[in-house]
Amino acid sequence: MSAVLTPKPLPISRTEFGQFFRRCAPPVGWTRKIAVATSGGPDSTCLLFLLNRYLRDRFEEWPQSLPGELHSITVDHGLQEGSDRMAQKTADFAAALGVPHVTCKVPWGEPPFPERPKSGEAFELLGRNVRYRLLFNAMHAMGINALALGHHVDDQVETSLMRLARGTTEVGAGGMRRVRRWGMGTNRESDLGWTGAEGMKKWLLRPLLEVSKDRILATCEENQLEYVTDHTNFQPELTLRNAIRYLLSKNTLDPEEISVELRPDIADSLSKIKEGIASLESVDMDISNGTGNLRSAVMILSDQAEDIDSLVDTSLNRCHLPSPPGTYLVSYRGLATVNDPLVKRGLILRIMRYVSFHAWGTTRADANRRRESLERIIMNLWTPDPFAARIAPFVGGGGVFWTPVLVDSGMRIPVGRPTPRPGEIIGWLASRQPPMSLVRMTAMGIHNPLRVDVTDQLHSALLRRAEEPGQVIELLWDTRFTVRMDVDKIPEELARGILEEGDEIKIHPNTRWYWPQVIRAGPRLGFEEEVLHSTLSVPEQESIVKLDRDTIASWPYVRIDRRSTDWIRAEWIRSLSAI
Repeated sequence: MSAVLTPKPLPISRTEFGQFFRRCAPPVGWTRKIAVATSGGPDSTCLLFLLNRYLRDRFEEWPQSLPGELHSITVDHGLQEGSDRMAQKTADFAAALGVPHVTCKVPWGEPPFPERPKSGEAFELLGRNVRYRLLFNAMHAMGINALALGHHVDDQVETSLMRLARGTTEVGAGGMRRVRRWGMGTNRESDLGWTGAEGMKKWLLRPLLEVSKDRILATCEENQLEYVTDHTNFQPELTLRNAIRYLLSKNTLDPEEISVELRPDIADSLSKIKEGIASLESVDMDISNGTGNLRSAVMILSDQAEDIDSLVDTSLNRCHLPSPPGTYLVSYRGLATVNDPLVKRGLILRIMRYVSFHAWGTTRADANRRRESLERIIMNLWTPDPFAARIAPFVGGGGVFWTPVLVDSGMRIPVGRPTPRPGEIIGWLASRQPPMSLVRMTAMGIHNPLRVDVTDQLHSALLRRAEEPGQVIELLWDTRFTVRMDVDKIPEELARGILEEGDEIKIHPNTRWYWPQVIRAGPRLGFEEEVLHSTLSVPEQESIVKLDRDTIASWPYVRIDRRSTDWIRAEWIRSLSAI
């Protein structure tokens, strides 16, 4: 009986790559510049070559619809012997293509970067955080808002299995997205992963996510692309991903097939993968017939995750009612049409991420995705009459406060067990969780994050105003709003007060919805505070999110004396989109 011949993997064609790349377009459209994170390995080498060829071929034909400037960025951790030579080879390859290149060396020990890790220490997560911070810094310095990564479908399989080991749902098992917003990173500005407001403007793209590793290697071979191989990627004792990669190469997920001793955390995670696979209902992740079955299963899960995102978008459009900026109002009538448990969960997570004061894109904004928290929220919101059921306003995690309301032309937040008036419908309002009282914060020694003093920044900028025109101070306030201050437009009287008379400029919360207002205080005003600016601006065309121009004015209970000045602009910054 003749042996079955395995077809030789085909290289990626021009047409194919064009299709892959266009599917990665950010929702805001392409920006002028794009970068590739290059390591010198086959994946990023192949991606840089294909993307450079595609943009060169197509830019003259579609100059307005594609990036016109490609860059290459490499991070040199400096931890392996010869890492500088690898980085130089990457730079030489980019130069041969005519692509501008920059190599970023890790400044170990300089905050926020940690000390250089010792030999044998677990490095995967730390290395990733360090690498992404330097990539982000380089993008920011060069004015680049889109970064292409060389992840492929086999990376996607590994990611899916790693998430299953952590107990993820089927949605999480769908793995990485082909395009997503970078997000705010971590929750504290001092953290290595913090990206803040700038992270909301940047995008991560994965054009090769549907391509197998062997096709990438075939593309490198056909086009005579030289690359380096990091042999530590195949040592199972170093990381969970390496261990999974090793087992997949043996067509098994049995940890007993690994002969070297594993760290306890790696061994424990491997033991949980089969349990995670068994929990899946949509696909059968059977590796006995090779990795092809796993690739197909994970691609099905990825498509399913995108389908759920689309269903959540539709459900939000059906449920949503107008509400003040920084809040989100849904009707029970709309919620009642949503029956799929995954869509319910996705809808709640989307609203929480939008309203939360935790950094956008972090699990803390999703109540750490705790099952019991999400189930409680879903149970309450899908109760037909929360007033009759005596469901009081509550916090279910994520810094989001849920309030049952009655809605007609306005909104009523009743007390007790009201009877809806004719025309009123039941809804739920998601808003920022009220902070602790100032007295309690002071007693606990906690700084109030909603009270920000910007006097020193303005004082320093005003001293340089004549020599450095065009200064703009931008602050991320409560991780929900940006407050921009145009130093050139500050009135002379106010500038003199800040520089010479001890005037203080602060941002304080305003209204029950915790919007920012800029106030002036200081010795000249005694115990009084002068409100300089309390208006939320309608986001401009290039802004991250769009608000209804009449949102604030349309609500009768919002009775504030709105002040406005042309040197301050406050905008909502959190996105409701899936990515």
